[in-house]
Amino acid sequence: MIRAGVGQSSHSSTERAVEEAATRAMERAGITAADLVLVFFSVDHLPSWQKLAAALQRIARTEQIVGSSGVGVLTIDGEIEGKAGLAVMVLASDDVRARAFLHQPLSGRDAEIGGDLGRASAGDESLLVAFPDAYNSQPRALFHGIEESSGFVPLVGAGSSENGSQGKTFQLYGQTMATNALAGFSLSGEFTSRIGITQGCQPVSAPMTITKTQGNLILEIDNRPAFEVFSRIVKGPLLENLGRALAYIFVGLPVDPQKNSVGPGEYLVRNIVGLDPRAGVLAVAEEIFEGERMVFTLRDAERAREDLIQMLGRQVESLGGKSPALGFYFNCCARGSSLYGMDGIDVAYIRQALGEFPLIGFFGSFELGPLGRKNNLLAYTGVLVLITEAG
Repeated sequence: MIRAGVGQSSHSSTERAVEEAATRAMERAGITAADLVLVFFSVDHLPSWQKLAAALQRIARTEQIVGSSGVGVLTIDGEIEGKAGLAVMVLASDDVRARAFLHQPLSGRDAEIGGDLGRASAGDESLLVAFPDAYNSQPRALFHGIEESSGFVPLVGAGSSENGSQGKTFQLYGQTMATNALAGFSLSGEFTSRIGITQGCQPVSAPMTITKTQGNLILEIDNRPAFEVFSRIVKGPLLENLGRALAYIFVGLPVDPQKNSVGPGEYLVRNIVGLDPRAGVLAVAEEIFEGERMVFTLRDAERAREDLIQMLGRQVESLGGKSPALGFYFNCCARGSSLYGMDGIDVAYIRQALGEFPLIGFFGSFELGPLGRKNNLLAYTGVLVLITEAG
């Protein structure tokens, strides 16, 4: 049986916040000792991180503590953005094994670390949950290392984030606070995981073909100058303020280059990082290839809400009447209040669709999740992971 509970606190005192959140989590789980503690925290709690870690160990009676800094945190009780926030999940089970890990330094070692994670997960029904330092990670190399060592193992999580005051992010493991690191945990044993991904950006163009490129520069789309095509899609005030347009308009590229499709759920959102109207060129935060399909996408609150509702509907159908034993929700820091104009929207919809269950997450710099049987670096998405008892 899986026993889990969550708690959160927006108290500015670290000691009081941990006491509130961890005690509430333990009470909800109905346990006196946890196998694993997962904690997400805003950087407001960094000055007292030793007290944070010690209190978690004392309350949950375990040394298996893992977590990450986040620009915002969340549980099923709501989302905390723009102020001190701390969220805690405790987990205990006879059927599910949890193993926390920390790898440091991270910079330049993603493939090596991926290999270690893959080998440790090989042969088991496993789920990897990871929080890499967003300033020093190369997720594609991490994915490659996992695949080379063990084939496909689903990996979910998010890039550790902060509010811009630190210039670095933080990963917690036991009684150690690290930076330039990757923290996380694996779950193995008798459980079923269901992973749903909701896009914050929706297509505003028909699929097109990139017909001329140079590195990460799109020179031509459908044999026309790329900026000319862009300007046909982006009209009105956004076209008059191109800097603002780049905060809302992105490109969607194929998840699987072999399929070369940008149909629903088959595209990855990537930033347009520069444009040159005179040369007719767009620069994208991704290497692109001639012949690759693409769409332009729009970051839009109403479309994001509709996509979230549709994803939750698919999850409800997949559950077939079961209730999740626990869940994780890794949300992009460009969603939440910056997208909707108010906080708590995503969690409110999750709670409405799935009811009350132990859910925890944070707002990350990027998201990690599988599309098909391939792990991907995601952007402007929400990644929902639901864990149910086996059988």
